[in-house]
This record gives sequence, structure tokens and C-alpha cells, in this order.
Amino acid sequence: MEKNVYVFDPTVADKQSRVRGVGRYLQIMKENLSDKFTFYSEKTIPYESVLINPFFNLYQPSFSLKKIARRQIAIIHDVIPLKFPQHFPIGIRGRITFFLNKLSLKNYDLIITESETGKKDIIDFLQIPPEKIKIINPTLPKLFFRTDRACPVSTSTDNYCIYVGDATWNKNLVNLVRAIKLADAKCIFVGKVFENKDNLNHPWQKELKGFYTEIKNDNRFVLKGFVSDQELIELYQKANCNILISQDEGFGFSYLEALSQNCPSLLSDLPIFHETATEAGIFVDQNQPQLVAQKIIQIRDNKELQQQLLINKKNAMLKFSPEQFTKSWIEAVSTNLK
Repeated sequence: MEKNVYVFDPTVADKQSRVRGVGRYLQIMKENLSDKFTFYSEKTIPYESVLINPFFNLYQPSFSLKKIARRQIAIIHDVIPLKFPQHFPIGIRGRITFFLNKLSLKNYDLIITESETGKKDIIDFLQIPPEKIKIINPTLPKLFFRTDRACPVSTSTDNYCIYVGDATWNKNLVNLVRAIKLADAKCIFVGKVFENKDNLNHPWQKELKGFYTEIKNDNRFVLKGFVSDQELIELYQKANCNILISQDEGFGFSYLEALSQNCPSLLSDLPIFHETATEAGIFVDQNQPQLVAQKIIQIRDNKELQQQLLINKKNAMLKFSPEQFTKSWIEAVSTNLK
């Protein structure tokens, strides 16, 4: 039955998407579901099948506005641009695309998202009935679960923090930079987006431009750009803490990656992080750089706090296991077929 499930892979045609969230999610799906689902990039599949669209983007033209399979499942990771339109202007063309994509959601029998917070947002901003939405907790690439490598409490002499992710407004990078300066800390920034300082003219890149202005000629900020999973794991293992003080998130993968490597995370005091991190994270008001700086210093200097976070890690990781991820997807497809 499952081999009649087709997962559309947009990264074949769009190389940029391979190093963004959709690429990571597809990597995880392929590692855990390739023996059950078929991954494809063509636009034609047997109609008597199940289609999974792993990245339903409301603001980019869809690969199909029509129903092309008997059952269709869309994954909506977040609706942040809908929640904060003043920071994500889309213009006339964007509004037309959004209108068409929202109409095409009627062709989908099930919506998958990654948290209760995300589900509530989809209900509120897209008016999707709650019974049509299922939560599937994500997992990590299998390399992050390897037990044949050391995963100690950080004893790094480099004494750095780490940020992993994108650079849109919701990532709150300007406040993060100001907090790092106040803490007189070092921070490594990982992500493809940090490889380009030129031609930042898109309205959604305003936060990134401000970020580059703030860090100019300051050697406390190290831009790594895109790194392999192996190097990323090593960076987490040696970091004092992972910082994700976003204004909003759909999930926040870097928290989960850091947790798997015993790296404490400093997170925004938001419902999404309280849901995902529970007692395995430290929370702070993301709009108060002084408070963020104090927490950075506290995590760096308080070994007892680091140990307590590790004690809380085990329960936090259980719901994000590869086994649970696979089981949830099989249940979603099977239920959808009835």
C-alpha cells in the first residue's frame, strides 16, 4: 500500500531548497520512509495514488493547482508571513499566488504540521477545519542519533555560542547580535544565507542587512555558511549554548539538533518553544538584549544548570525519535486511505 504514496521532491529542480528547511525535511523523510514511499520530481503520477507535498508554500507558485492524485496530503510548516504581513510584504503578484494556493488547499485531504502551536495558526489564518489537520513531530537525520561518538557537556576552550538557521525578520538576528555584544561572547553563525552579503534588496532581507551592519568589523561574530552535518554536530558539541530567540517559529530545528548533542538552548519565551522544549530549554524575552546577555553568561558559567538540562533531555527527545516519526507517517497515510 505505502509504495503507492508519492512524495514530491522540489529540491531536484531547485538547488537552493536543498539547504533550506524543505531539504532537511526531505532528508529525514527519505532516511526513514524510502522503503515505503516513492520520492519523485516529475509532475505526473498515477491518479490512483497518494500525493504528499512536503512544502506547501503559500507564496510561491504551486507545482499543481489541480487535484492530481486520489488522495493528497500537504505539509504546512508555518504561516509566519500571514501572521506578520508588515514584515513579509508580498506585492500584487504575491497576493494573486496566495489566493490561488489557498484555493488549491481544497484539493488536499489532510494537512500535516509539526506542533499544536502550528495547528492553531493554520486554523486561525487559513480557516482549515481542525479535523483535517494532523500533527507529526519531526525527527533528525540518523547521524545525529549515532551513539559511537562522544557527546559530552561542553568543555570547549573556544567559549562560543552557535546560531543555526535563516535570516528573515522572525529570526530576530539584530537583537541576538546586541545580546552577544553585551555578553562579550563569541557566536558562530551557520547557514547558507550567511555566505552572501551582496544584493540584499528583497524586503524580506531587511533583518539580514541590519545584521551585517551590526557585526561589521567585529571578530566576535564568525560566519560559517553552509556546513556538513558532521561539522555541524561537532560545532554543537563544543558550543556553550545554541541560541534561537526568534519572534516566531514553526518548530525550530536547531533546538532539537542541539539537544541531541547535549548543547543547551536559549529560546524565546514563546508557546512553540514551551511546547517543544518543555523543561529542556532556557527561556528569555527575545526583545530584551540585556536579559538575553544575562542568560548567555548564566548558561556559560553554571555547570549545574547545564547538567539539569541534560537530565531533562531524555524525556524531551522521546517524542522526536525516528521510530515515532515513521509510525506517525504510516498512520497518517493509512488513515487517509480509508
